[in-house]
Amino acid sequence: MDRSPSLRLRLVLLCVSVGLCACEPIIDPKKLLGLGEDAGTPVDGGRDGGGEPDAGLDAGDDAGPPPVMQDAGLDAGEDGGQGDGGELLPPADGGGDADGGTPDAGDAGGWPHNPDGPVLSDAGVDARMSDWSACEQGWQKRNLLPQGTKGYAHFALDAQGDAYLIEFTDDIVRVPTTKPWHTFPRTGWMGPPPWPGGIRVDASGEVHVALSPQFAQGATDVPTHFFRYTAGRWVETRMASGLVKGLELDAQGRLHALSTWIGAEHRLMYTHGPPGALVVEDTGLRALDRSAWTSLKVDGQGKAHLVYEGYPQKRLHYATNASGTWVSEVIAEVWGEPLLALSSSGVPHVAWSSSGGTWLAVRDAQGNWNTSLIESGVHPLESMAVDTSGAVHVLLAGLSGPLAHWVQTQQGWVKTTLDANVGPDRRDYGGAFLELDAWQRVHVMLTSVFVPEVGSRPLRRVDYFRQCP
Repeated sequence: MDRSPSLRLRLVLLCVSVGLCACEPIIDPKKLLGLGEDAGTPVDGGRDGGGEPDAGLDAGDDAGPPPVMQDAGLDAGEDGGQGDGGELLPPADGGGDADGGTPDAGDAGGWPHNPDGPVLSDAGVDARMSDWSACEQGWQKRNLLPQGTKGYAHFALDAQGDAYLIEFTDDIVRVPTTKPWHTFPRTGWMGPPPWPGGIRVDASGEVHVALSPQFAQGATDVPTHFFRYTAGRWVETRMASGLVKGLELDAQGRLHALSTWIGAEHRLMYTHGPPGALVVEDTGLRALDRSAWTSLKVDGQGKAHLVYEGYPQKRLHYATNASGTWVSEVIAEVWGEPLLALSSSGVPHVAWSSSGGTWLAVRDAQGNWNTSLIESGVHPLESMAVDTSGAVHVLLAGLSGPLAHWVQTQQGWVKTTLDANVGPDRRDYGGAFLELDAWQRVHVMLTSVFVPEVGSRPLRRVDYFRQCP
């Protein structure tokens, strides 16, 4: 078994050295790991785990009997939202704002029909968002949220290829979008920065967000808050399912979420069903610890597939409920931080990094895992997808190095550097996600973290890349 220091341990040292773990989830908890539970120090910033002792929150106070449904926000009819998901009609003068907006989307200076939303540009999008750059080497770039904002790299695409992401400002969670003349009121979330589980847009255009609150050391009943924007308002369903780690939608519009129960056994919990009738299921699977990496996907039949670092030994496991019950198997006996993607026919693809390199394993019809090398050396994996042609796309990054898109072709793996991370604008850390649109073009969202000086509050920025139309 490969027992070299994991990438997570290196992230711990990075976090401690620059103070990233001190205050809030700067990046998705998948990206920053708190100290291990056996280290005698509270876990407070873990990848896919971690509480926030300084916040003084007891998630058990919030969990409540599942499910709890309530109107989570203002009626969008009061601020321009329509029953079809918040579409706005542009004003005769174009709706622009002379000052171009401020870094905080939640000021009261938004478009008149949505004072709770962002200031809109003449093009009808958040005025903080830049225009797309010219096409260079097949890619375009734009800035979505400027430095000093608190956006997460999680994002979703709708059927038209417009992006939706999660932003936290002034103890409130909002959903910015690149869709013109389309805004949302605040979600109804109030409190310290949450752990984001994901965001998705269904076929009807309804937006779904999954969040878990920060929690105190020793808490066990950590809830997941599911928000759905429907009929012009946010509706919240709260489930006592644990720390949410992934959110997916199937073709029938049913939600699928994976979470870790915060307790001694680190059970993997599976929440699923129609948005208004969710149920929580104990999979019977156990993760190595609360910060173990997991990855969830759903196939065309609505069956769940996941990979995780399992208990008791640190191995990479694949599990699915395709047979009607959860069945798990070992992919590799390595330290790995795995990612999962499914082909259009439901074939599992798993990628991970270990000291020997960055690897891809594909499961064949006989249940065998065929493993190949993507790149020699350890490269932190950010995200992965398989397009309809069967080509595999992965995002690879360094702790503070470049962000690169790799695609598997008949000639081998082809690399394109999206963010070189050099010069005066060099980030200290980043997290990224990848999505494919209906035309199978790659879209990438990058959250960068900048630490002006040791001990100062980290600053975030969200940039957006896509393959040229």
